[in-house]
Amino acid sequence: MKLLNPIIALLATTVIAANMASAEGEFGYNVELDVAYGKGVVRSDRGLVERDLLLDVYTPSTNNADYTKTDAVAETLRPAVILVYGGGFQRGGRRQAPYTEFDAIHSRMEDYARLLTPLGYVTFVIEYRLAPELPEPTMALDVDWVLTMEEDLTDAGMRRVNFAREALGLGPLEGDEGKTVVWKTILSAAEDLEKAVDFVRASSEQFGVDPARIALGGHSAGAATVINAAHGLDVPVAAIFPLSPPLSAIDLSKTVTSADETPTFHVVSQYDEPAVLEKAPGFTQAMRSAGADYELVWVPGFPHFYPHNSPSLSDDGTRQALSERLIDFLEEQLMK
Repeated sequence: MKLLNPIIALLATTVIAANMASAEGEFGYNVELDVAYGKGVVRSDRGLVERDLLLDVYTPSTNNADYTKTDAVAETLRPAVILVYGGGFQRGGRRQAPYTEFDAIHSRMEDYARLLTPLGYVTFVIEYRLAPELPEPTMALDVDWVLTMEEDLTDAGMRRVNFAREALGLGPLEGDEGKTVVWKTILSAAEDLEKAVDFVRASSEQFGVDPARIALGGHSAGAATVINAAHGLDVPVAAIFPLSPPLSAIDLSKTVTSADETPTFHVVSQYDEPAVLEKAPGFTQAMRSAGADYELVWVPGFPHFYPHNSPSLSDDGTRQALSERLIDFLEEQLMK
Protein backbone atom coordinates (compact mmCIF):
# COMPACT_ATOMS: atom_id res chain seq x y z
CA MET A 1 0.00 0.00 0.00
CA LYS A 2 2.84 2.38 0.75
CA LEU A 3 4.05 2.04 -2.85
CA LEU A 4 0.57 2.74 -4.19
CA ASN A 5 -0.02 6.03 -2.43
CA PRO A 6 2.44 8.11 -4.49
CA ILE A 7 0.96 6.65 -7.69
CA ILE A 8 -2.57 7.50 -6.58
CA ALA A 9 -1.43 11.00 -5.64
CA LEU A 10 0.21 11.47 -9.03
CA LEU A 11 -2.90 10.28 -10.86
CA ALA A 12 -5.10 12.54 -8.76
CA THR A 13 -2.86 15.51 -9.48
CA THR A 14 -2.94 14.75 -13.20
CA VAL A 15 -6.74 14.49 -13.21
CA ILE A 16 -7.13 17.73 -11.25
CA ALA A 17 -4.73 19.55 -13.59
CA ALA A 18 -6.61 18.25 -16.63
CA ASN A 19 -9.93 19.32 -15.14
CA MET A 20 -8.57 22.80 -14.40
CA ALA A 21 -7.33 23.17 -17.97
CA SER A 22 -10.73 22.05 -19.22
CA ALA A 23 -12.51 24.51 -16.94
CA GLU A 24 -10.33 27.37 -18.16
CA GLY A 25 -11.23 26.53 -21.75
CA GLU A 26 -14.92 26.54 -20.87
CA PHE A 27 -14.54 30.10 -19.57
CA GLY A 28 -13.03 31.32 -22.81
CA TYR A 29 -9.29 30.99 -22.25
CA ASN A 30 -6.41 28.60 -21.69
CA VAL A 31 -3.33 29.41 -19.60
CA GLU A 32 0.37 28.61 -19.98
CA LEU A 33 2.29 29.41 -16.81
CA ASP A 34 5.89 30.39 -16.06
CA VAL A 35 7.15 31.21 -19.54
CA ALA A 36 10.60 32.82 -19.47
CA TYR A 37 10.69 36.08 -21.47
CA GLY A 38 14.15 37.39 -20.54
CA LYS A 39 16.69 37.83 -17.77
CA GLY A 40 17.36 40.57 -15.26
CA VAL A 41 20.24 41.36 -12.92
CA VAL A 42 19.65 41.47 -9.15
CA ARG A 43 21.99 41.67 -6.18
CA SER A 44 22.38 38.63 -3.92
CA ASP A 45 24.79 37.41 -1.25
CA ARG A 46 26.94 36.23 -4.17
CA GLY A 47 26.98 39.66 -5.78
CA LEU A 48 25.22 40.52 -9.02
CA VAL A 49 23.39 37.57 -10.58
CA GLU A 50 20.97 37.08 -13.45
CA ARG A 51 17.57 35.52 -12.94
CA ASP A 52 14.81 34.48 -15.33
CA LEU A 53 11.88 36.83 -15.81
CA LEU A 54 8.60 34.96 -16.19
CA LEU A 55 5.13 35.57 -17.57
CA ASP A 56 1.80 33.74 -17.85
CA VAL A 57 0.04 33.50 -21.23
CA TYR A 58 -3.76 33.56 -21.52
CA THR A 59 -4.96 32.38 -24.94
CA PRO A 60 -8.57 32.64 -26.22
CA SER A 61 -10.59 29.44 -26.41
CA THR A 62 -13.79 28.79 -28.35
CA ASN A 63 -14.98 25.97 -26.08
CA ASN A 64 -17.98 27.93 -24.81
CA ALA A 65 -19.68 30.59 -26.92
CA ASP A 66 -21.36 32.01 -23.81
CA TYR A 67 -17.96 33.23 -22.61
CA THR A 68 -16.22 33.92 -25.89
CA LYS A 69 -16.46 36.55 -28.57
CA THR A 70 -16.06 33.88 -31.22
CA ASP A 71 -15.68 36.19 -34.22
CA ALA A 72 -12.64 37.87 -32.62
CA VAL A 73 -11.17 34.60 -31.34
CA ALA A 74 -11.32 33.15 -34.85
CA GLU A 75 -8.65 35.57 -36.09
CA THR A 76 -5.40 33.97 -37.24
CA LEU A 77 -3.28 36.69 -35.65
CA ARG A 78 -4.88 38.27 -32.60
CA PRO A 79 -4.24 41.53 -30.74
CA ALA A 80 -2.29 41.20 -27.50
CA VAL A 81 -2.34 42.90 -24.11
CA ILE A 82 0.64 42.80 -21.72
CA LEU A 83 -0.37 43.38 -18.08
CA VAL A 84 1.83 44.68 -15.25
CA TYR A 85 0.81 44.39 -11.58
CA GLY A 86 1.33 47.05 -8.92
CA GLY A 87 2.67 47.02 -5.38
CA GLY A 88 4.77 50.12 -4.82
CA PHE A 89 7.68 48.47 -6.69
CA GLN A 90 8.04 46.33 -3.54
CA ARG A 91 5.52 43.50 -3.83
CA GLY A 92 3.13 41.78 -6.23
CA GLY A 93 3.02 38.79 -8.52
CA ARG A 94 1.37 37.16 -11.49
CA ARG A 95 -0.89 35.08 -9.25
CA GLN A 96 -1.71 36.59 -5.89
CA ALA A 97 -4.49 37.36 -3.44
CA PRO A 98 -6.23 40.64 -4.27
CA TYR A 99 -5.27 43.78 -2.38
CA THR A 100 -7.92 45.39 -0.18
CA GLU A 101 -8.21 48.92 1.18
CA PHE A 102 -11.17 50.48 3.02
CA ASP A 103 -13.17 47.33 2.18
CA ALA A 104 -12.56 47.79 -1.56
CA ILE A 105 -11.36 44.57 -3.23
CA HIS A 106 -8.95 45.11 -6.07
CA SER A 107 -9.02 43.45 -9.48
CA ARG A 108 -5.67 41.81 -10.14
CA MET A 109 -3.93 41.71 -13.50
CA GLU A 110 -4.96 38.08 -13.87
CA ASP A 111 -8.57 39.26 -13.44
CA TYR A 112 -8.09 41.68 -16.33
CA ALA A 113 -6.60 38.80 -18.34
CA ARG A 114 -9.70 36.70 -17.68
CA LEU A 115 -11.87 39.64 -18.70
CA LEU A 116 -10.08 40.39 -21.97
CA THR A 117 -8.90 37.02 -23.27
CA PRO A 118 -12.34 35.57 -24.14
CA LEU A 119 -12.90 38.70 -26.26
CA GLY A 120 -10.08 37.70 -28.59
CA TYR A 121 -6.95 39.14 -26.96
CA VAL A 122 -3.89 37.07 -26.16
CA THR A 123 -2.91 38.42 -22.74
CA PHE A 124 0.40 38.19 -20.92
CA VAL A 125 0.72 38.82 -17.17
CA ILE A 126 4.38 39.57 -16.50
CA GLU A 127 6.59 39.75 -13.46
CA TYR A 128 9.40 42.28 -13.10
CA ARG A 129 12.24 42.85 -10.68
CA LEU A 130 11.18 44.35 -7.33
CA ALA A 131 13.07 46.47 -4.81
CA PRO A 132 13.67 43.71 -2.21
CA GLU A 133 15.78 41.95 -4.88
CA LEU A 134 17.96 45.07 -5.34
CA PRO A 135 17.73 45.12 -9.15
CA GLU A 136 20.40 46.73 -11.29
CA PRO A 137 19.21 48.46 -14.49
CA THR A 138 21.44 48.52 -17.54
CA MET A 139 20.53 52.13 -18.37
CA ALA A 140 22.17 55.08 -16.65
CA LEU A 141 20.28 56.49 -13.67
CA ASP A 142 20.27 59.91 -15.37
CA VAL A 143 19.27 58.75 -18.86
CA ASP A 144 17.94 61.72 -20.83
CA TRP A 145 14.20 60.89 -20.74
CA VAL A 146 13.86 60.80 -16.94
CA LEU A 147 13.38 63.41 -14.26
CA THR A 148 15.99 63.64 -11.56
CA MET A 149 15.53 61.18 -8.74
CA GLU A 150 14.87 64.05 -6.33
CA GLU A 151 12.10 65.50 -8.56
CA ASP A 152 10.29 62.23 -9.07
CA LEU A 153 10.53 60.54 -5.68
CA THR A 154 8.29 62.88 -3.70
CA ASP A 155 7.41 62.48 -0.04
CA ALA A 156 3.98 61.14 -1.04
CA GLY A 157 5.57 58.60 -3.35
CA MET A 158 8.01 57.37 -0.75
CA ARG A 159 5.20 57.04 1.81
CA ARG A 160 3.41 54.68 -0.58
CA VAL A 161 6.61 52.74 -1.18
CA ASN A 162 7.06 52.25 2.55
CA PHE A 163 3.38 51.35 3.00
CA ALA A 164 4.01 48.40 0.68
CA ARG A 165 7.22 47.50 2.49
CA GLU A 166 5.43 47.52 5.84
CA ALA A 167 2.90 45.05 4.42
CA LEU A 168 5.87 42.76 3.65
CA GLY A 169 7.34 43.17 7.14
CA LEU A 170 10.29 45.15 5.76
CA GLY A 171 11.80 48.31 7.14
CA PRO A 172 11.34 51.65 5.37
CA LEU A 173 13.57 52.94 2.60
CA GLU A 174 14.89 56.33 3.67
CA GLY A 175 17.34 59.00 2.60
CA ASP A 176 19.36 59.04 -0.61
CA GLU A 177 20.28 55.38 -0.25
CA GLY A 178 16.64 54.32 0.00
CA LYS A 179 15.62 56.54 -2.90
CA THR A 180 18.39 55.05 -5.04
CA VAL A 181 17.00 51.54 -4.45
CA VAL A 182 13.54 52.71 -5.56
CA TRP A 183 14.94 54.59 -8.55
CA LYS A 184 16.90 51.58 -9.77
CA THR A 185 13.77 49.46 -9.40
CA ILE A 186 11.64 51.91 -11.41
CA LEU A 187 14.15 51.90 -14.29
CA SER A 188 14.66 48.12 -14.09
CA ALA A 189 10.90 47.57 -14.29
CA ALA A 190 10.71 49.66 -17.47
CA GLU A 191 13.56 47.63 -18.97
CA ASP A 192 11.79 44.39 -18.04
CA LEU A 193 8.56 45.51 -19.71
CA GLU A 194 10.51 46.44 -22.83
CA LYS A 195 11.98 42.91 -22.82
CA ALA A 196 8.49 41.46 -22.49
CA VAL A 197 7.28 43.43 -25.52
CA ASP A 198 10.33 42.34 -27.52
CA PHE A 199 9.65 38.72 -26.51
CA VAL A 200 5.99 38.86 -27.53
CA ARG A 201 6.86 40.47 -30.86
CA ALA A 202 9.60 37.89 -31.53
CA SER A 203 7.22 35.05 -30.53
CA SER A 204 4.22 36.40 -32.41
CA GLU A 205 3.79 33.31 -34.58
CA GLN A 206 4.09 30.98 -31.58
CA PHE A 207 1.32 32.79 -29.67
CA GLY A 208 -0.74 33.86 -32.69
CA VAL A 209 -0.19 37.56 -32.01
CA ASP A 210 -0.27 40.46 -34.44
CA PRO A 211 2.90 42.41 -33.49
CA ALA A 212 1.33 45.65 -34.75
CA ARG A 213 -1.57 45.33 -32.28
CA ILE A 214 -0.05 45.16 -28.79
CA ALA A 215 -1.33 47.18 -25.81
CA LEU A 216 0.15 47.62 -22.34
CA GLY A 217 -1.84 47.93 -19.13
CA GLY A 218 -1.04 48.03 -15.45
CA HIS A 219 -2.06 49.32 -12.06
CA SER A 220 -0.13 51.60 -9.69
CA ALA A 221 3.59 50.77 -9.99
CA GLY A 222 2.66 48.65 -13.00
CA ALA A 223 0.88 51.64 -14.53
CA ALA A 224 3.90 53.87 -13.96
CA THR A 225 6.03 51.20 -15.63
CA VAL A 226 3.68 51.19 -18.62
CA ILE A 227 4.04 54.98 -18.98
CA ASN A 228 7.82 54.80 -18.58
CA ALA A 229 8.09 52.11 -21.25
CA ALA A 230 5.73 53.67 -23.80
CA HIS A 231 6.47 57.37 -23.35
CA GLY A 232 10.03 57.13 -22.00
CA LEU A 233 11.68 54.19 -23.73
CA ASP A 234 9.42 54.61 -26.79
CA VAL A 235 8.52 50.93 -26.78
CA PRO A 236 6.47 50.46 -29.97
CA VAL A 237 2.92 49.55 -28.90
CA ALA A 238 -0.51 50.50 -30.20
CA ALA A 239 -2.10 51.66 -26.93
CA ILE A 240 -1.67 51.81 -23.16
CA PHE A 241 -4.02 51.92 -20.17
CA PRO A 242 -2.29 53.04 -16.95
CA LEU A 243 -4.57 52.57 -13.93
CA SER A 244 -3.69 54.94 -11.06
CA PRO A 245 -0.01 55.53 -11.96
CA PRO A 246 2.37 57.12 -9.40
CA LEU A 247 6.13 57.60 -9.64
CA SER A 248 6.40 57.68 -13.42
CA ALA A 249 9.96 58.73 -14.11
CA ILE A 250 9.40 60.48 -17.44
CA ASP A 251 10.31 64.11 -18.02
CA LEU A 252 7.09 65.25 -19.73
CA SER A 253 8.81 68.16 -21.48
CA LYS A 254 11.01 65.68 -23.35
CA THR A 255 8.75 62.66 -23.80
CA VAL A 256 5.22 63.94 -24.49
CA THR A 257 5.69 66.35 -27.37
CA SER A 258 3.45 65.41 -30.32
CA ALA A 259 0.09 64.08 -31.41
CA ASP A 260 1.84 60.84 -32.34
CA GLU A 261 2.21 59.79 -28.69
CA THR A 262 0.88 56.32 -27.86
CA PRO A 263 -2.94 56.42 -27.42
CA THR A 264 -3.58 56.43 -23.68
CA PHE A 265 -6.55 55.50 -21.47
CA HIS A 266 -5.68 57.02 -18.06
CA VAL A 267 -7.63 56.03 -14.94
CA VAL A 268 -7.59 57.72 -11.52
CA SER A 269 -9.92 57.04 -8.59
CA GLN A 270 -11.68 59.70 -6.51
CA TYR A 271 -9.85 58.87 -3.28
CA ASP A 272 -6.63 57.75 -4.92
CA GLU A 273 -3.23 58.00 -3.29
CA PRO A 274 -1.63 61.48 -3.05
CA ALA A 275 1.28 60.03 -5.03
CA VAL A 276 -1.17 59.39 -7.88
CA LEU A 277 -3.20 62.59 -7.63
CA GLU A 278 -0.13 64.83 -7.62
CA LYS A 279 1.11 63.28 -10.89
CA ALA A 280 -2.17 63.11 -12.83
CA PRO A 281 -2.68 66.82 -13.74
CA GLY A 282 0.76 67.23 -15.30
CA PHE A 283 0.44 64.10 -17.43
CA THR A 284 -3.10 65.05 -18.50
CA GLN A 285 -2.05 68.57 -19.47
CA ALA A 286 0.97 67.34 -21.41
CA MET A 287 -1.01 64.77 -23.40
CA ARG A 288 -3.80 67.21 -24.22
CA SER A 289 -1.42 70.03 -25.11
CA ALA A 290 0.38 67.70 -27.49
CA GLY A 291 -2.94 66.80 -29.16
CA ALA A 292 -2.39 63.11 -28.40
CA ASP A 293 -5.14 60.49 -28.39
CA TYR A 294 -5.89 60.62 -24.67
CA GLU A 295 -8.82 59.81 -22.39
CA LEU A 296 -8.99 60.53 -18.65
CA VAL A 297 -11.44 58.45 -16.60
CA TRP A 298 -12.41 58.81 -12.92
CA VAL A 299 -13.56 55.98 -10.65
CA PRO A 300 -15.89 57.63 -8.09
CA GLY A 301 -16.12 56.49 -4.49
CA PHE A 302 -13.05 54.24 -4.48
CA PRO A 303 -9.53 54.49 -3.03
CA HIS A 304 -6.37 53.31 -4.77
CA PHE A 305 -7.72 49.75 -5.10
CA TYR A 306 -10.90 49.12 -7.10
CA PRO A 307 -12.57 46.33 -9.12
CA HIS A 308 -12.62 46.49 -12.90
CA ASN A 309 -16.43 46.49 -12.94
CA SER A 310 -16.65 49.63 -10.78
CA PRO A 311 -18.49 52.67 -12.21
CA SER A 312 -16.41 55.22 -14.09
CA LEU A 313 -16.95 58.81 -15.21
CA SER A 314 -15.43 60.36 -18.30
CA ASP A 315 -14.84 64.09 -18.74
CA ASP A 316 -17.76 64.16 -21.20
CA GLY A 317 -20.06 63.28 -18.28
CA THR A 318 -20.85 59.73 -19.31
CA ARG A 319 -21.12 56.98 -16.70
CA GLN A 320 -20.09 53.44 -17.60
CA ALA A 321 -18.50 50.42 -15.95
CA LEU A 322 -14.71 50.74 -16.07
CA SER A 323 -14.40 47.31 -17.68
CA GLU A 324 -16.83 48.26 -20.46
CA ARG A 325 -15.05 51.54 -21.09
CA LEU A 326 -11.69 49.77 -21.25
CA ILE A 327 -13.06 47.18 -23.66
CA ASP A 328 -14.37 49.97 -25.90
CA PHE A 329 -10.96 51.67 -25.85
CA LEU A 330 -9.10 48.47 -26.76
CA GLU A 331 -11.55 47.61 -29.50
CA GLU A 332 -11.08 51.07 -31.02
CA GLN A 333 -7.28 50.84 -30.87
CA LEU A 334 -6.63 47.14 -31.54
CA MET A 335 -9.62 45.72 -33.38
CA LYS A 336 -9.43 48.12 -36.37
